[in-house]
Amino acid sequence: MAHRLERIDLAQASGEQLEVVTRLGAGRGRIPTPFNIWLHNPRLAAGMEIIGTYIDHAPGLSEAENEVAILATAVFWNAPYVIANHSRHARKAGVPEDVVEALLDKHRPTPDEGRIGTVCAAVWDLLEGGTVEDAQFERYVEILGRAAIAELLVVIGYFTSVSLAMTFHALEPKA
Repeated sequence: MAHRLERIDLAQASGEQLEVVTRLGAGRGRIPTPFNIWLHNPRLAAGMEIIGTYIDHAPGLSEAENEVAILATAVFWNAPYVIANHSRHARKAGVPEDVVEALLDKHRPTPDEGRIGTVCAAVWDLLEGGTVEDAQFERYVEILGRAAIAELLVVIGYFTSVSLAMTFHALEPKA
């Protein structure tokens, strides 16, 4: 199946589209692939740029913690493009190989306790759709803090959108 991505021709882009592209260049130094989808709705792309750029520089979660959440979300939504990119990023960020492999195999990772283990458990709980018991919620708050939990929720939501966009447009990983 051919991908369905229709890139915006920057020579014919609207002022709103060019504003988003300029902010992406300043905040990220590039136009991430999903923005080629979202730029067709420049107001939406502007909002996603704010969230995505924030996630790239989020202070509450480490790069490895972010990558665990991103990879788990991509696997949950069966998004090959995002899985390929973020399994590499996760390894580069120092996510333990057994955690990466468990996520790729759609198994709940059982890493050591600590922040990575807590992020794994929280993401898995959220993606399973189950309710989080009070004691477990308090454990997440104690280990991660409420600010990091807020970021974690946004990372999962944002990368749900990324995963769905890439899959809907039939984008496959680069060989």
